[in-house]
Amino acid sequence: MKKDFIILKFKGEVRKILPQDIIFVEQDLRKVLFHLNSEIYGTYGKIETYMQHLPQEFYQCNKSFVINLDKVIKMRDQIIYFSDGKDIRIGRQSFHGAKKAFLKFASESE
Repeated sequence: MKKDFIILKFKGEVRKILPQDIIFVEQDLRKVLFHLNSEIYGTYGKIETYMQHLPQEFYQCNKSFVINLDKVIKMRDQIIYFSDGKDIRIGRQSFHGAKKAFLKFASESE
């Protein structure tokens, strides 16, 4: 069952994050970084652990990135651009899968 929030623990701090605030999630070595509109929160772990707590508008592009399809504004030349001005570059195969997921998400949202 999916919760309405994710709890992150890091260096003695416990924080609640709402999925709708997440732009994308990044695996950086042993850390999982949650990119929000104005902040980045990290914790130790694996990205797969958090995937089960995220709603269906999240798509795992590759082993390093999970994107919030609702926050994507465009995709071009293997770069995904987000509503907050951030962007990420991913490989060609991963980009094709992400683009397909984005088109499906956009058509279902209409």
